[in-house]
Amino acid sequence: MRGAACPCHAAPAAPDMTAIATARAQERDLGDIYLRALAGLLVGYAFLGKGFAYFGIPPLFVGEMLFLGGLVMLLRSGCLLATCTAFPNLVLLILAGWVVTRTVPFLGIHGVDAIRDSVVVLYGAFAFVVCSLVIEKPGRLADALRFLGTFSLAFGASGGLLYVLSTTSLFSVITWPDGALPIMSIRSGEVASHLAGAALYGLLLRRRAGVAWTVLLLLGIGAVSAQSRGGMLAIIVPVAIAAVISGRLARLTRIVVVLGLLFSTSLALQLEFEFGRVDERTGGAEARVVSAEQFLTNALSILDDQGPAELSGPKQWRLMWWGKIQDYTLHGPYFWTGKGFGIGLAEDDGFVVWEGEGQTTVRSPHNANITMLARAGVPGLTLWIFLMLSWFAMMLRSMLEARRRGEEEWANAFLYIGCYLLGILVDSSFDVALEGPMLGIWFWCLFGLGVGASLVYRAAGSETAARR
Repeated sequence: MRGAACPCHAAPAAPDMTAIATARAQERDLGDIYLRALAGLLVGYAFLGKGFAYFGIPPLFVGEMLFLGGLVMLLRSGCLLATCTAFPNLVLLILAGWVVTRTVPFLGIHGVDAIRDSVVVLYGAFAFVVCSLVIEKPGRLADALRFLGTFSLAFGASGGLLYVLSTTSLFSVITWPDGALPIMSIRSGEVASHLAGAALYGLLLRRRAGVAWTVLLLLGIGAVSAQSRGGMLAIIVPVAIAAVISGRLARLTRIVVVLGLLFSTSLALQLEFEFGRVDERTGGAEARVVSAEQFLTNALSILDDQGPAELSGPKQWRLMWWGKIQDYTLHGPYFWTGKGFGIGLAEDDGFVVWEGEGQTTVRSPHNANITMLARAGVPGLTLWIFLMLSWFAMMLRSMLEARRRGEEEWANAFLYIGCYLLGILVDSSFDVALEGPMLGIWFWCLFGLGVGASLVYRAAGSETAARR
């Protein structure tokens, strides 16, 4: 006998609205309006990147506006205590408390920089907001999954093209009124994370992906993977895991075989495509090449330290910085406390990358895990790892329970959310990702959606069992 019906359906335009989605009959309220605004925020971050993040009146930008509004919605929902019944949320609450204790002492010294650095965890408030609103009205889960489906289809078809276009001179001259930043400024890691989400949606929740859409998605994946090792892994790791767990490896294998043939042909003919790219550190323009050879070089450089200087240099810089952080935390005076939130780690550790006119130095060591260690010490890193393990364990448990009940759509929904977040987490291990709103808010919204979906599924299953 089947239990709760999944609020998502393979077709993105018309999710399956059965038992769990009857809550949508309730009149739309402020919570629904807020979630629509949050969806708009996420779309803006995905398609415009850092440019969209600066929309607003300093220091109150659009992300901060939705952050404050979300806290109001959290209190208004009356579900704050209910969200704390989920173990991952309890761990997040403890971690946030520790981060606050390592931030407050530095507010007087570093001011807004302390708050800016702490959002790597404190953006986790979005997780509580999303989770509480889903619990308050379970039908919102259907809306959220439908939004993700529509977004994945749109970004899968256009993400790669937007990434290339954002590097052209046309988009570099379209700036905000102060002229400090282009309106569109998207990083390869951000694009890769959402292309991974699109691929996961096509693999798990869409019954049939069109040929044109698949080709555009693969072209985007190729363009990003040829430019970013972290982006490449942010796509490969979650998609491969999802294919194996879902039993759809054969479907993915056919695409890989075709790609292998095209790759071999491109490599043999030395085909390449060159486009302009804005250097994220200097702000200057540089030419980048997309080719099979560049893709292969990027892939090999992940394991080989003897690659080209433009690839091995940044890798060695990261490894040396990470090594120094491990020395003064794991084996040094900052074991328990870290250096706190607010201090510029690059300057203090002696790894300044640039200080050009109008530019700031890198504040974080291009790895969210190492950032937690450096700023919050071993206790902070331990809580962070425990948080990730508890969340993924919750997704895995919910997925396995759905499979046991024969509810494949529910199982795929949990796998989709889990692997989407995993892609962002992989990217955050190679770049500054969770420290900013462009991927940080996405990450915590997916975190909250996963917890909320698990609680709703558990409650729906309990009601079904009680009726039996």
